Amino acid sequence: MLGGFLELKKLKNKTCNTECFSAIGFTSRVGDDSVMCIERERQALLEFKKGLVDHNGRLSSWGSENEKENCCNWEGVHCSNQTGRVLELHLNAYQIDGFQRLQGMNISPSLLELHHLTFLDLSGNDFNESPIPKFIGSLSNLKYLDLSWANLSGPVPHQLENLSHLQYLNLGWNDLKIIENLEWLSRLSSIEYLDLSSTNLSNVANDWLEVVSHLPNLTSLRMLWCDPPPMSLSAFSYFNYSKSFAPLEILDLCHNQLVHIPKSFGDICTLRELYLSSNNLNVQLVELMNNLSGCAKNSLEVLDLSLNQITGSFPNFAIFPSLKDIHLSHNKLNGTLPKSIGNLYKLEVLNVSSNFLQGVISESLFSNLSKLQSLFLFNNSLSLEFSFDWVPPFQLDVMYLTSCNLGPRFPNWIRTQRKLSFLDISDANISDTIPDEWLEDLPPTIRVLNLSSNQIHGRLPNVSAKRLNGLAIDLSANRIEGPLPLFPSNLTILKLSKNRFSGSISSLCKINGQLLTLLDLSHNILSGRLPNCFMHWHKLIILDLAGNNFFGEVPSSLGSLSQLQTLCLNDNNFSGHLPSSLRNCSSLTIMDLGNNEFSGKVPAWIGEGLPRLIFLLLGSNKFYGSIPLHLCWLKHLQILDLCLNDISGTVPQCINNFTAMAQKGKFSIDIVVTIIHGNNLVYLHKYVYSALFVLKRKEYVYSNNLGLLKIINLSSNKLSGKLPSEISGLLELVVLNVSRNYLIGEIPQMIGQLKQLESLDLSRNQFSGEIPFSMSDLNFLSHLDLSYNNLSGKIPSSTQLQSLNANDFIGNTALCGPPLEQKCPGEETSNQSKTTIKDNGENGNEFRKWFYFGMEFGFPLGFWSVSCSLLLKRSWRHAYFLLLDNTKDWLYVTMTVNMTRLWRKFQRHG
Repeated sequence: MLGGFLELKKLKNKTCNTECFSAIGFTSRVGDDSVMCIERERQALLEFKKGLVDHNGRLSSWGSENEKENCCNWEGVHCSNQTGRVLELHLNAYQIDGFQRLQGMNISPSLLELHHLTFLDLSGNDFNESPIPKFIGSLSNLKYLDLSWANLSGPVPHQLENLSHLQYLNLGWNDLKIIENLEWLSRLSSIEYLDLSSTNLSNVANDWLEVVSHLPNLTSLRMLWCDPPPMSLSAFSYFNYSKSFAPLEILDLCHNQLVHIPKSFGDICTLRELYLSSNNLNVQLVELMNNLSGCAKNSLEVLDLSLNQITGSFPNFAIFPSLKDIHLSHNKLNGTLPKSIGNLYKLEVLNVSSNFLQGVISESLFSNLSKLQSLFLFNNSLSLEFSFDWVPPFQLDVMYLTSCNLGPRFPNWIRTQRKLSFLDISDANISDTIPDEWLEDLPPTIRVLNLSSNQIHGRLPNVSAKRLNGLAIDLSANRIEGPLPLFPSNLTILKLSKNRFSGSISSLCKINGQLLTLLDLSHNILSGRLPNCFMHWHKLIILDLAGNNFFGEVPSSLGSLSQLQTLCLNDNNFSGHLPSSLRNCSSLTIMDLGNNEFSGKVPAWIGEGLPRLIFLLLGSNKFYGSIPLHLCWLKHLQILDLCLNDISGTVPQCINNFTAMAQKGKFSIDIVVTIIHGNNLVYLHKYVYSALFVLKRKEYVYSNNLGLLKIINLSSNKLSGKLPSEISGLLELVVLNVSRNYLIGEIPQMIGQLKQLESLDLSRNQFSGEIPFSMSDLNFLSHLDLSYNNLSGKIPSSTQLQSLNANDFIGNTALCGPPLEQKCPGEETSNQSKTTIKDNGENGNEFRKWFYFGMEFGFPLGFWSVSCSLLLKRSWRHAYFLLLDNTKDWLYVTMTVNMTRLWRKFQRHG
């Protein structure tokens, strides 16, 4: 399931330049050995190279050696075949064979010696936030200038107005700003392509767009994310752009807070592409389309109105016969898709995802769309009802139909699509087996396959390894059973969680293409020892094997996963010591090893070698010994769980070194971006870490706000000594549980400083003295248990404390005052008989309190989720999955099924 949305876009050759060259009349000429470059220009280029750091050897052909004396043969240098003069520098960082970035503190002025330079492309390099040098304005013969994505900052120099021959200018995606006005731009009368995306226009006069509109030869204007002044937005709607933008073909004004589309846009007869996504358009779609129904209706090919607040139903799109791409996703459209869409014979991309569309779509809608390549219908309430033997007239490249009703049978028409790169039919009500012959013969173009969250059952046949490079597969949350099949060796992502796979996972060792970044096999019935082949997966970021029946020691090859960020092995039968090689996984932020049979001392190397840890979950194992002081080095730690072990000694005073528990703010591990290249597509997946908490029989799911939670759970061990007063410095702590230990002394007097506490459990220790009065300041406290200690005196008065249950204070014979019925000395004695509060049994009480900490962590990353369970007992697993099918009375069922085994667990830990 997609969390957020999948961003999918065509990659343009970043030099965009091939198209633009022909349009502007450029011809790139390479050097000729018979024509030597000019020595002065050669020296200028070498001087330019001195100011650059070339990590990839991009400029290795540039040199002063005799064999390199002809600079016309250097990488990126194009000379005149007649004069040897340097005409063009092609030094963008985006190459056919990869990304090769140059770095420098600035752009060297030695380029001024290239008097005949007509073409300069330095895009994608890193110039360390330096400004655009003013001398660029002196390269008077320039026709093409691209400084986009080059880490430049500061004001755009007005000296660029001297480039009177300039036809192509791209300054986009830097940290630039325009001071006062764009008057200098009006002097570039030859300009045809202009990109100022992400350039700050907030201080520019209100006529910024009018200035741009008067450029007589402008055919392409891209000004995304320009932060224009608010006053200009209202004036924007009333200017007649049709008379000014006469030759305009491409207009991109995304992310600019626009609230209207001027009717005059519809009168730009040359307009082919209009991009207005991510603005503040809050009108009916019919009204917008009426504004574009002038002569532009005959030329318009691409229309992007996505990510706005557009409402209403679909108008008659048939009046726009040239439309190829329609993007209306993430709006508030209702109704269903009109039949008029089927009359757009040239349509290639249809994206209406994430709206409120409903109804049935029949095959007749697509009967004339033979050129359709990309279909996005996800996150609506649409049903696709096609006959079983229907053969579409199109061959799709992208099919994204999440949450559409395609079932119950597997949609047979998908088997006809032989050019698919991206297929997502997750949560589509499919209750069927996957046709063996289809999965075994996937199209060689496929890169992403997502069939998750259906009711697909049966065994999974082998997935063909033919020509499948970088394939991502998500089959999670189905009912697939049997052993793991053979998968392609070059998998990037494999997500099989929440199925019924069984047996060993040794066959996965054949996935050795060095591309695997995510492996999630959680919540199946897999078993056996882990194979020692993790050294094949150097790029692995997420490994989740939770909720299976694996046993034995963890193989040492896990330590070779230097990029691993999430490791979830919880709820298995792993045993033995943790391999010391894990200290090499220095990128780990989440390590969940709870609910196993791990033994030995808690390793000190966790604090030494894993400095980025945010979640450390070792609960319900057989660890013994003291808590190593080295754990205090984990300054980013926000959840520490060591409960249900045999840990002794004291609680370290250095616990206040967990500075992340003392500070507000979210951690940053929630977002992991995976990019898959294939068939000129880029897929960006957003992983959001989430957790399920059960508190007082209510469920709380945290995802985006999970970073606000801070938890320490040391319960059910053999800790002794005092609870250090330093714990009062962890000001953002939300949950503290040190119950069922041998702690003595008074409760820290300043514990009331922990004003964010929602759950505090100090029960079944030997705390003495009075309850600190500061505890009355814990206004967010909803769960408190101080039972079975040696506390005395009056319970402090506060609305929060007196609203709690008397059971939370029992077992302290010298305590008095509400909510207990025992009166404090000197208070009037009630004549009414006392009601004896009975302990309903350690097992029942402790079950309730212990189950509170059952958590499930998830990565709904893009459309994959990676789940880790914080304290989900193996004996609860079957009841947990009942929750997925029937949430009614789930807590009651879970408690009933698991009471006996849980009681044994508590007996073992005393």
